[in-house]
Amino acid sequence: MCNKNDGVKMNIPKYIQQSQSYIALSNQAQVNHSSARFENNQWVFDQTEEIFLYMDNYEKDLNIHINNNANIKLFLISYNSREIHRNLNVHVDTHGLLKLFSNYMSKRPTKMFVQRDFYVQASGSLILLNQITYRGFLSLNENIYLKGETANLDIDLLNLASDDDQVYIDQHVYHQAKRTYSQIHNWLIANGDAKLHYVVNGTIEKGYEKSDCQQLNKGIILSDKGEIKVIPTLYIDEYDVKAGHGAAIGQIDENQLFYLKSRGLDEVQAKNLIISGYINPFITKIKHNKVESLLQRRVQRYI
Repeated sequence: MCNKNDGVKMNIPKYIQQSQSYIALSNQAQVNHSSARFENNQWVFDQTEEIFLYMDNYEKDLNIHINNNANIKLFLISYNSREIHRNLNVHVDTHGLLKLFSNYMSKRPTKMFVQRDFYVQASGSLILLNQITYRGFLSLNENIYLKGETANLDIDLLNLASDDDQVYIDQHVYHQAKRTYSQIHNWLIANGDAKLHYVVNGTIEKGYEKSDCQQLNKGIILSDKGEIKVIPTLYIDEYDVKAGHGAAIGQIDENQLFYLKSRGLDEVQAKNLIISGYINPFITKIKHNKVESLLQRRVQRYI
């Protein structure tokens, strides 16, 4: 492990400092307690490791390279207290695997603009778990390029929004090789006056047969003024492929709510139980007790 700027103080959460491997970044300094190397303006990972990557109001470009056969589980935690613009570029080499959990949070209502681009080579795997609990305004534009045969992608995104939060997400998966696979599953919850706008795109170009592109979007609106808008789109230029998309947006089932209240729960407790069941499939994929418990507490606050 290499350590840089250990003397520089950053507001790193204790659960991250107590983890075995972590990287902390601010605009002024970086702390590296992991096997990753920072070279040629990118973070290079070439082992099997679970790492926290913490960013404190960080707005420089972030470049990540997963080498051949590397197996990395990366928890990317972003805390902001002011307007932030950030670019993330990720390359996953042949037979590399990256499981990236991203948590975008703000300490107070503010604005954040994020551009994320991923490139996955032959037999590479990219698993994205995106947790969005951002107070204020968030714009996230995410492009994934499946560039090698049998490259595969799984995205699960959980977006909790309340008060006057506004979230604009543009996801686009490009199948640019044969026998590639992608799955997008968005779990959306809007409370208060929150507005969620999603554009979800999948493209299979001509000549890239045997590819599979799937999308599923689910949303629950917890208030009269909340809004969830999803536009799922497929651009298919090849016959021998599989593709599908769907969107289901609505309010909590009144019959479910009535049943739980008749068993002695108040409305908040009943909604909490229903929402907990709704998002549990996302939470169980995190596989980290501390991160899971933090998310569950945040869900309760939003409800």
